[in-house]
Amino acid sequence: MPAIHAEHRYPQSANTVWQRIHDFADLQSWLPGVTGCTVEGEGVGAIRTVATATGDEVVEELVGYDDDARQFSYRILRAPGVSASADFVATVTVLGATDGGCKVTWQADFRAGNAPADKVEKARQGAEQMYRFCLSHLAGLLDGE
Repeated sequence: MPAIHAEHRYPQSANTVWQRIHDFADLQSWLPGVTGCTVEGEGVGAIRTVATATGDEVVEELVGYDDDARQFSYRILRAPGVSASADFVATVTVLGATDGGCKVTWQADFRAGNAPADKVEKARQGAEQMYRFCLSHLAGLLDGE
């Protein structure tokens, strides 16, 4: 399974960062390029429909949530370039650091099926770059608060 991994360190506490990103329905407030977000249901099993600035729609299911561990996981059900058979599952975790700051990791795994290796690697690198950009954007938002 191809793996995607991005992380970013923040001077803010883990609890501060977690409070900013933990709400499955509030993606629009911190993720760049999101123009709308609606959620059907509550807790694990909730379905989030995300509208993007490019006019695309992404549908995701919350598959794990642990407030104490400051972690949530979601599965992409439908998105441009992602087939349902890809079983694309991502996890975001906020970890406390000894200096009082924190680190956020965003990782994902997916099935590539019979796709050519070069296309899979290009998609993996693109997703990793997007995750890094989003985590950097979050740093700017937190610095401004």
